[in-house]
Amino acid sequence: MKLDKFFQLKNDLETFTFEKNFNSLSKTLYYFSFLGNIFLILFSYFFIKDVTNSIPSLFTGQGLFFSIFIILFMTGYELFKRFAFEQLTSTILRLRKFTVNIIIGSLVSLILVAGSFYLSLNGAHRLIDTSETVQTTVDSSITKQTDSIANYYNKEIEFYRNQPAKTRTDRQYRDSIVADLQKTKDNKIQAIESKASGKSTSKLNEVQENSLAFAIMVFFLELIILIGVAFDAYYVWTSYSEMKQVLTTPKYRQLEINLRLLKVFYQNGRKKEQDPIIAKSKLLSLVSSSKISVSQKEVNDFLALCSELEIISGTFRKKVYNMSYQKAKELLENQEI
Repeated sequence: MKLDKFFQLKNDLETFTFEKNFNSLSKTLYYFSFLGNIFLILFSYFFIKDVTNSIPSLFTGQGLFFSIFIILFMTGYELFKRFAFEQLTSTILRLRKFTVNIIIGSLVSLILVAGSFYLSLNGAHRLIDTSETVQTTVDSSITKQTDSIANYYNKEIEFYRNQPAKTRTDRQYRDSIVADLQKTKDNKIQAIESKASGKSTSKLNEVQENSLAFAIMVFFLELIILIGVAFDAYYVWTSYSEMKQVLTTPKYRQLEINLRLLKVFYQNGRKKEQDPIIAKSKLLSLVSSSKISVSQKEVNDFLALCSELEIISGTFRKKVYNMSYQKAKELLENQEI
């Protein structure tokens, strides 16, 4: 393993910063959650559109109008749900205790999530529910087949019933044939109905399984949205808290002092590369007029750091700025953090 790669891994594995380590995860979850909103809007559309289709035709283009209205309404609803849950999560992280506002916010978020789940679930059910079609198809098939069998055997039965019977034996023979034909007809019709009923039950079970699968999918879509929004709020708050702790450390105070001194040293960025540096006495005077609370030792340390980082270079009598103010600023920030 090359040393530069080793030091890069050492920095990644041993230096833990929440903002850096979880930045990709936060963005992935947050933007992926919008995919959940898109599917929920789609499912809700089928439910609400089915309801609006029952409204009598009042004007031309009514169907298109309701379609656009439903999509816009559900988009606004989903965005409002995201905003409400994000604000609730941020408030809980900030206060870390239950208040009246948190309770109210929780109820509002719960109602919004429940409403979205209800609309989406019913829309998904309307999308895949073919039970009525299955039943209609099965009933039509049964009727067609039973009518065909009934017509055939009814003709046969009618034929034998109309046969003349001169003796009692003839009548008994005729009646037994009619009874056999009637029994055969009933058995065949019953067999067709049983077979069709089995197919119908199988199809309806399949529809129920699909409905259950869609219910689970809608649940996970809602969960993905909530996790994405909540983790993004948690990421922002934790990154802020982490940075707030860094700002209180002596190391950051030293960075802040050095950056303020650098700004004065470069005279607010007016000094360019290869310009002669200002004299130490002038620097001290500018620092004093800028009301920067630093000691002469800290100014000396700052100048020594500039030489060490090659921000300035040259001989003792003629030193120059070796880089632009922006580059020197970036160099100091990378050195101190």
